[in-house]
Amino acid sequence: MTRLEQLVSAQAARTPEADAVVFGPERLTYRQLEERANRLAHALRAGGLRPAETVCLLVPKSPDAIVSLLGVLKAGGVCVPLDAASPVDRLASLVSRTGPCRLLADGRRGRLAAEVAAAAAPGAVAALCLPGSDATATDPAPALTAADVAAAPTTAPEPVGGPDDVAYLLFTSGSSGEPKGVPLTHAGIAHFVTWANEHFGLGPDDRISCHLQLHFDGSLWDVYGPLTSGAELHLVPPEASLLPTTLAAFIRDSRLTQWLSVPSVLSAMARHEVVEKDDFPDLRRVLWGGEVFPPTDVEFWMRRLPHTTFTGFYGTTETTIASTFHTLTAPPDEALPVGRPLPGEWVEAVDDQLRPLPPGEVGELVIGGAGVSPGYWRDPERTAASFIELPEGSGRRAYRTGDLGSRDADGLLRFHGRADRQVKVNGYRVELDEVMSELHALPEVSAAAVVSIPGRAGGPLICAAYTLAEGVSLTARQVKSRLGGKVPGYMLPARWLALESLPANANGKTDLRALQQRFTADEAVPSGGGAP
Repeated sequence: MTRLEQLVSAQAARTPEADAVVFGPERLTYRQLEERANRLAHALRAGGLRPAETVCLLVPKSPDAIVSLLGVLKAGGVCVPLDAASPVDRLASLVSRTGPCRLLADGRRGRLAAEVAAAAAPGAVAALCLPGSDATATDPAPALTAADVAAAPTTAPEPVGGPDDVAYLLFTSGSSGEPKGVPLTHAGIAHFVTWANEHFGLGPDDRISCHLQLHFDGSLWDVYGPLTSGAELHLVPPEASLLPTTLAAFIRDSRLTQWLSVPSVLSAMARHEVVEKDDFPDLRRVLWGGEVFPPTDVEFWMRRLPHTTFTGFYGTTETTIASTFHTLTAPPDEALPVGRPLPGEWVEAVDDQLRPLPPGEVGELVIGGAGVSPGYWRDPERTAASFIELPEGSGRRAYRTGDLGSRDADGLLRFHGRADRQVKVNGYRVELDEVMSELHALPEVSAAAVVSIPGRAGGPLICAAYTLAEGVSLTARQVKSRLGGKVPGYMLPARWLALESLPANANGKTDLRALQQRFTADEAVPSGGGAP
């Protein structure tokens, strides 16, 4: 099996003049994409990038971002997409854990890149790369500019590395208060992409959306699915994501044949009824993953779009994009199953001793096979705890998901919630203990607790209770603002409660259940409000 960039190059050779990437009025053909990525790869190598070195990307979703991803892979590097909307301190922390690395940003984010580099640990940023800018006054001075890229050849650089090399490093929320780095290999990503393209029949007549953010593992099929099958990759612009109505208009106007998103987005579109009967006549497939999809919302979509097939995925970042799938044949009348394993992967429910359970019994889901990550980035202790062998000595390596599940007698897998304090918000994994750790670390806060409750739209609502340090007077809005300087927006609690002291149980620990009940009774102040 070849590397990802080689699969894309092979497609570019087959259909060089076909449109590869579409972003509003901007279009890149496969030839243009290939040549621009080759230039960047040559420039990165000339600037000192060596095989298997990391490149942190501060490039928002755009044709430049796709060029950047491919250019890094062609140069032999490891892509580390970062969320440019995250606070500088958080970005600096991720860069520090990744470094020494190249920090690559587009021209509009040169200042942000410089701020992140300055805030990161000494030596974490080996070089600042601004291929979209000719600016030389940035501090530190960029090691790569637009002029360097323009002077580089358009021919493909000499290939380096193999399919077992790490292609991406993605960060997920961590229960210890620190995000976890998950390396994904070329072979693991290509295994899913190749299967999915063949199973769903992607081809040159497809127009595929990229709605998910590029630092989210689900975007890997968004990007490499179309680019290895000759389809058009349609990047969803920020303005199209503002409202359910604008998303529906984007699907309609782009004549998309495939829409992959998260259930919270699909539910919002259903509940605002922005999809008409027999709408989106070109849409062949609707797919989702990352969250539970309420059956009533699934039914809305299926009844409005009888010409479309509906498939859900289940998996974790640690097992590369997805490990199971389930295509519906009729509107559901109960919670959707997570389906059956992909070819080359296996999923089992196990007991506390990691022994497989018989059908119908609920246990922890473990995943093995082609997509399992090598382990957490530079974290052998967490790797040993989560990546295990089943049973010991058998050589069947697996990842412990922390999800509870069971298998029906016919082999169909079902999800039964979490065994810990992790929730999914808009498809993102959020460890409530990480949010609590960051909130408690604020000097103005003396104690804090974070819980989740069911939201009205079906997904979880993150809720925070806190006590202020002596002599401090802040509103909930101000506390939220300070926390917003430490964590990305999707991790911010939606409800807040200021207390004189946190409730305690008989053991003297914070009574999280009591807080959940209080938030559920709607005694908290909505997000952005003042403390009661």
